[in-house]
Amino acid sequence: MSALAGRHPALWGAVFGLGILGIAWLERSGRIDWPWNVVLVAVVSLSLIPMRAATQGRAAACGTDSPAMRAYIRRSMIWAGGYIVLLGVALTARNTWHPEGAVLWLLALLPSLPILYLVWALGRYLVEEDDEYLRMRQIQAGLFATGLLLAVATVWGFLETFGIAPHAEGWWA
Repeated sequence: MSALAGRHPALWGAVFGLGILGIAWLERSGRIDWPWNVVLVAVVSLSLIPMRAATQGRAAACGTDSPAMRAYIRRSMIWAGGYIVLLGVALTARNTWHPEGAVLWLLALLPSLPILYLVWALGRYLVEEDDEYLRMRQIQAGLFATGLLLAVATVWGFLETFGIAPHAEGWWA
């Protein structure tokens, strides 16, 4: 496992992302349904474990490892897993029981809670990080990612407005 965990974190991110996309495709095409979709998501989510190890190993190798970074990675991985679980719970409950009203609202908001926590965890990291250079690098990375997301969402939004691109749900951003 240590040899696999030593791989680049992007490899594990790709394994996770492609696995989730594959499961979504299998569900949409009617090839799998409950409970196999949940089982497959759980199996694919196991890639978050070596991803965490690879992320920490990469940070140590690059000299960006710090107690604040280790805490941030731990918080992020816990709540990434929480997102997967809560999204699965919300979708399964909606598709099984077809709730309405306040229960539907709560189910719709449930998967957003871990995302809000991830935003908090990043802010907490910036407060806890003692190294000014590492803090500045994280702020620059966040600004770049935010700008890239804004650019992609804006371009896609206008393509959608003009009827060129299909509709994308806001949470894809």
